[in-house]
Amino acid sequence: MKRKNFKAGKTKKEKKLKTQIKNIRDIPRAEIGDRAYDGLWALLGFFVFMAFFVVAVVILDDNGQVSVETKVIAVILFVLSVYLMFLKALFTKMRNERVLRMIPSGILYEWPFGITKQHSYSEWADSINAGHYRIGSRGFEFRLGFEKIVFFYNVALLGERKKAEERYNLFVDYLAGVDPMIRQKMPKFTKENIDLLDKRCFYQRSRKHQLIVMFFNMLLYLILLSISGGHDAVVTTAILCGLVEIFVFYFLVKGAYYNYKNEMEIREKMSDETGLVRDDGIGNLRPYWGYIYLFLVFAINYAVQCILLWW
Repeated sequence: MKRKNFKAGKTKKEKKLKTQIKNIRDIPRAEIGDRAYDGLWALLGFFVFMAFFVVAVVILDDNGQVSVETKVIAVILFVLSVYLMFLKALFTKMRNERVLRMIPSGILYEWPFGITKQHSYSEWADSINAGHYRIGSRGFEFRLGFEKIVFFYNVALLGERKKAEERYNLFVDYLAGVDPMIRQKMPKFTKENIDLLDKRCFYQRSRKHQLIVMFFNMLLYLILLSISGGHDAVVTTAILCGLVEIFVFYFLVKGAYYNYKNEMEIREKMSDETGLVRDDGIGNLRPYWGYIYLFLVFAINYAVQCILLWW
């Protein structure tokens, strides 16, 4: 009886160990946890739905006697709001359920309907030696043709970050098995490095969020211009949308400043032997990209608005 209990306990332990190894060998296609889906999309979807509601009220008040363009805008707004609030999160979840699996012979890709594809570690090593890898805004990215592997930083998720580090080290070990010198080219997945890259990721996401807000503000600007009438309505529309852009401008300036400070710290504390920190070519402008982004976005935005306002 004791022998039977011993076997049962050993089997349970072996199963747990096997599950842990499998989890480490599975490379997620996206970030895990709260960062797997950006809630800003759902919030923007709500605002798009409110814009649809406003247009729908205008159409109902006019008993449907509105231009075809207004009706098309209403349909587009409704479809876009449903996608942003519900379907985008669902598609993201379905995509994340398919993982890449590291096996001793290579990286195994599992597709729907039981279709699998595999690339050997020698192929990946050749691609890395050719320079097809970089420190991305969300993780270490490695490319082989149209295939891509990303070891995500998993910002603010210490447990998942540790798993990502273990997966990355296992990937490096497999590569070193076919090319021992490749370790010197690989970026280091350490806490100190990732903390700095976390900040880079945060500032880049912040810029993306501000761009999204500005895009939908422009969309709202166009909608209000199309349904408003008279000089006073046009001026009111410009003031309301202008207030939104003032806040966007403030956060962009603030983000550009702190992004510059973080990039200079990255250059100081992280080695640049592989060219991954500064990159090549336009990557030399990375510390100043926040300011360049700020200038380009607002120059294009105000040029378009002036053309629309005085057309």
